[in-house]
Amino acid sequence: MRALFHSEWERLWKRKIAWLFLIAIPLIIVLTAKYYIGHNASVPLGSPEHTTAENFPVMAMIEQLIVVFNFVALVLLTVSFTEEYRSGQLRLVMLRAYGSSQIFWAKWLAFASMMALFFIVYLVAAAIAGYVFFESSPQQALFYYDHAVSSQYMIGYTLGYYGMAYASVVGTAAVFIAIGVVSRSSTAAIGLGMGFLLCSLGYPLVYDMFNRVTGFGWPAMLKYVSLTEIQFSGIAVMLSDSAAVRGWHAGLWMVLILAGYIAVFTAAARLIFTKSDRFI
Repeated sequence: MRALFHSEWERLWKRKIAWLFLIAIPLIIVLTAKYYIGHNASVPLGSPEHTTAENFPVMAMIEQLIVVFNFVALVLLTVSFTEEYRSGQLRLVMLRAYGSSQIFWAKWLAFASMMALFFIVYLVAAAIAGYVFFESSPQQALFYYDHAVSSQYMIGYTLGYYGMAYASVVGTAAVFIAIGVVSRSSTAAIGLGMGFLLCSLGYPLVYDMFNRVTGFGWPAMLKYVSLTEIQFSGIAVMLSDSAAVRGWHAGLWMVLILAGYIAVFTAAARLIFTKSDRFI
């Protein structure tokens, strides 16, 4: 299994998208920093939207998580699963006495490891850029916090934010894998994956509008069934220290949502992937 994982890891690194994204991370960070420099001009000091050296890694992740990281995950999984799956390349791997289930998990682990590497590199680059482009501050204002926090506290908050951001991408990836193994082409897989993201983005807006129009008063937490909504505001809600938010049990709810996506879609993808007639 270790040899198979190593093989899948190397196969992913042969893809241009992996190298392009890794090389592009410093450029993405610089462009994001320039955006927040301009944004700071219209945001008062002490606002959660005001960017400092200490909170820039979190602000940089907020800005790029939904679009950049989800798109990279979609493309990587499409070339790893759909393209190899439909082109017959996996038959060559199976000739080396590896079962389809082993191949599935090796691909899944190789992808998860590569995305973890991307998150680590992005965090390190953002931490360095924060002190290059922004002024340091002893106190940080955070979204859904009733009080400012120290720079030391910000370290743990940042690590927690990146950890949950990574978990959200893994949850989204589970859906992409399920889409990938049922798609007849890479184009279809990317198209359906983008469609899922658009539906996920649109659901909270439709839910809020429906709730207002009908007056049902359904819980606001139900909008976090959307993975992109978890990425957009849910992570900050989960990490909140606000007394009002703590009563929502947001952390438990969103962890269960992510776990549900991962369990259901990974199980479905594995079941489809391991059907013997799919490789004939």
